[in-house]
Amino acid sequence: MTAITYESSENIARITIRRPEARNCINNAVVQGLHEAWKRFACGDDRVAVLTAQGEQAFSAGADLKDLPKNVWLCMPNLLVPCDKPIICAVNGFAVGAGATMVMLADMAVAEEQAQFIYPEAKIGAFAGVMAGFPPRMQYKAGLEWLMTGDAMGAQRAYEIGLVNRVVPKGQALASALETAAKIARNAPLVVQAMKSIARSTMPKSSTELYLPQRIMLDAIAQSADLQEGVTSFREKRAPCFTGR
Repeated sequence: MTAITYESSENIARITIRRPEARNCINNAVVQGLHEAWKRFACGDDRVAVLTAQGEQAFSAGADLKDLPKNVWLCMPNLLVPCDKPIICAVNGFAVGAGATMVMLADMAVAEEQAQFIYPEAKIGAFAGVMAGFPPRMQYKAGLEWLMTGDAMGAQRAYEIGLVNRVVPKGQALASALETAAKIARNAPLVVQAMKSIARSTMPKSSTELYLPQRIMLDAIAQSADLQEGVTSFREKRAPCFTGR
């Protein structure tokens, strides 16, 4: 089964994580699939994207401990794929760790009333840093308490502190998100994109958010054919022939 599907209808992209048997945990297949989906959305004709997940148990239970993704940040919305078009999360069930980070980084979110948001890093002694950019996206004191305690946060509390836009009955998150997406898709796309671009340009970023794009660029250089050509040409005492790959 494909880990990620991309469906397009009436200028709305519906992007779905399809690993319900693993509580939609993020493995390498999910990372690659979502990264490709964000690139397709950013460059395509769809005007709004809705990110959802299959099954009722979890939006995403975080990184898959049985298949740890090499670079989970590649799958995050609005992080490594520049995009001025709005992205909406439809949250059903648990959103844990990296799953909660996706909700935080999205432009909007709808959560079902039974949804739970958990960021457990403080309890396990690990922290990648992107969630540190939460203050512009939710209330500072409430958000910091949630992160530092590692306690589960219900959908209503997530709404109260600004992590999600609204709370809906069980089974209605996707429909609600699509309804909002349809309203936005009918509006002038250049204006909508300008609104997001200007709004995001005013938001401070965490040091990790600033560093990651540079890291991806430098990793690509380190793995490039040009680097190999440069080393080889030096050894062979000849002029290099670079291809930009």
